[in-house]
Amino acid sequence: MAKVAALKGIFNFRSSLSSTPKKSNGHGGGSGSHTKLKRRLSLIDSDECAASKGHGNGFPSPNGTINGRPGSKKMRLQSARDAERSPAKGHKRQAPVKEQREKLPIALGRDAIVEEIRRNDVTILVGETGSGKTTQVPQYLLEAGIAGDGVIAITQPRKVAATSLAARVAVEQGVPVGGLVGYSVRFDESTSNSTRIKYVTDGMIIRELLSDELLSKYSIVIVDEAHERTLRTDLLLANLKSIIKRRNAGEGTSKGGKEKGRAQRTNPLKVVIMSATLDAEKFSKYYGNAKVLYVQGRQHPVTIYHTAASQQDYVDSAMRTFYQIHTDWPPGDVLIFLPGQEDIENLEKSVELYSKRLPVDIPGVAVLPMYAALPPNQQSAIFAPAPHGMRKCILATNIAETSITIPGIKYVIDTGKCKEKRYISRDTGTGFDTLLTKDITQSSAMQRAGRAGREGPGYCFRLYTEDAFKSMPLSAEPEIRRVTLTSSLLQLKCLGQDLEKLDFIDKPEQDSIASALATLYLLGALDDSKSLTPLGRTMAHFPLEPTYARTLAASFEHGCPSEILSILSVLSASSKLFIDNTDTREAASESRSKFRAVSGDHMTILNIVKAYEEIREGKGHEKGKAGRREWCKRQFLNERCLSEALEIRAQLRGVCERMKMDWTVSAGEGNDQPVLKSLLSGLVNQAAFLQADGSYKQIMGPSIVKIHPSSSLCDKKVPVILYDELVYTSQIYARGVSAISRSAVQELAVFKRRHSD
Repeated sequence: MAKVAALKGIFNFRSSLSSTPKKSNGHGGGSGSHTKLKRRLSLIDSDECAASKGHGNGFPSPNGTINGRPGSKKMRLQSARDAERSPAKGHKRQAPVKEQREKLPIALGRDAIVEEIRRNDVTILVGETGSGKTTQVPQYLLEAGIAGDGVIAITQPRKVAATSLAARVAVEQGVPVGGLVGYSVRFDESTSNSTRIKYVTDGMIIRELLSDELLSKYSIVIVDEAHERTLRTDLLLANLKSIIKRRNAGEGTSKGGKEKGRAQRTNPLKVVIMSATLDAEKFSKYYGNAKVLYVQGRQHPVTIYHTAASQQDYVDSAMRTFYQIHTDWPPGDVLIFLPGQEDIENLEKSVELYSKRLPVDIPGVAVLPMYAALPPNQQSAIFAPAPHGMRKCILATNIAETSITIPGIKYVIDTGKCKEKRYISRDTGTGFDTLLTKDITQSSAMQRAGRAGREGPGYCFRLYTEDAFKSMPLSAEPEIRRVTLTSSLLQLKCLGQDLEKLDFIDKPEQDSIASALATLYLLGALDDSKSLTPLGRTMAHFPLEPTYARTLAASFEHGCPSEILSILSVLSASSKLFIDNTDTREAASESRSKFRAVSGDHMTILNIVKAYEEIREGKGHEKGKAGRREWCKRQFLNERCLSEALEIRAQLRGVCERMKMDWTVSAGEGNDQPVLKSLLSGLVNQAAFLQADGSYKQIMGPSIVKIHPSSSLCDKKVPVILYDELVYTSQIYARGVSAISRSAVQELAVFKRRHSD
């Protein structure tokens, strides 16, 4: 096989995981040529999720030697294939759980870590890659009795990390998930009264503040992956700062202050901030010069390659690079970093297509995707050893940078791209979200490279030049300065807090705050004085974005909560309902025509949910899971989305029942208007009037939009549309579109208020 063009003329660097890679001579794997650094940048955590160890020694090095002896390309390939076919050579046998725990680097510092956390209210723990902090620290603190009778919470930015970490710790404790060890993520929870170690997404613990502003059931809160600086992590850190003062030192200095302080100290809170790439000094100062601990990790040398020229098509370059590794390099699984789910699915098809054309003497390829929306049963497959006679090729988003660690990885292919959400705010409340592909940061690049050095010397192939790496920003901008603040502002209002006055590590932009205030005012959640309304408090109870929460609240006024719950559940699912691509768009449109509603996409969604429920209940010809899957395939529908939507709907129905709201009320068959009016109440910012040229202009914004070709209304002209989202290509397209009457818009309370003013 010819060498990949993308890698011609490359030069390699030794990273030793430093912030600035050090150039080395040759490709040799000897440790003597690597510069040992006092402090390594980045690299991660949660390696304890690993289900097995990786490949053994005795494999040839890339410079053509086998166990120190020169070898030809043919010898190298033969050696690789022999190792793949022999489990004894290809994989080490997994050690018992207890032995694995004792071998983790953090085990050596267990007593010192426990003692420092016992002494301090806030501890900053910087644990290098592979140290084991994410799973071990909670267990150490529980076993040492520091948590008392309270619960230890460990926050994660992503739900896939929370669930997989809980599963791993439950195995180490020898208990089922949901008992001593549990988790809580959006629309999914597995805990009980006996749960003492609880992995939660940062968004879920923020929601808990609404009902318990002091987080009184938690004795210890561990904020993991703090370097990612998500919006909810920053909100949590700000609230923890004030909670510590109230729970650990008492409130106020008036008479009886000592007694009150003593009472508060009976339920003190300890906070541990953890990460592998944390700016320790900044966080330490934020928490009043908190104690900083460093834990040495386990990292083998990683040889880094850059391309000689930039790559225009990173997906194609990744595929070519993979097959160069697969045919020419020794055994070891490959991890490819891609921006998003769409790129992963495209590359997955390409790799599988070419794998079928490999010569019979070349090992097969097991392609495994990894992204946040993937179902748990598919996520677990990446932790298992490669099938006999095959090499794993894992296609992942940046979730594999820090949140989870995959065993067996020897090669990393880094496209240098990621998806970043950014909110373009306007003070009229008509801002919009964008999800764009962008270059990663230097910190992310080093994190990705480090994934190859977890179990032995590894190799990272960067599909960008050295100059491109040097021009990358050092770290990402905190989310609080680039995403919408609407949901967070609503939650803070419920807590009686002012976002503009809260002590954040980094202050949000004033434009973003103004846009969030305007949006909540338009939705009726805030009044003229910026105070929370009863409607706003009701909206905050629903685990939905404020626009959808307002839609659900309006459905009870219009008598259609049953229908709205089904629609919102699909819109809130982590994956798209419709499987669309240009090749099958015509066939998909024809197949779905039976579900199409005259009013547009939202009622079409409702019709699909009803049809899917009938299939689940066995009313059609298709029986069982296989039948449902086949039915969805014929309709070009995502069965995973529908299945998840029904689970979300069950959760939302439970919330309605707890709030004494009757969700069973229905508008009746064929009665679209109540449903559309409810949607308009929440999507008031996402509506547009028809213009003379056939385009649509936003009612509360300046943008001119067109209906997306995938919409059932793409070839129709209606007076007013409402939409779920805007898609930016050469033009601005509205996706998820329904038609609504002008009179319905005029009846909205916000326009009546404006008219009266």
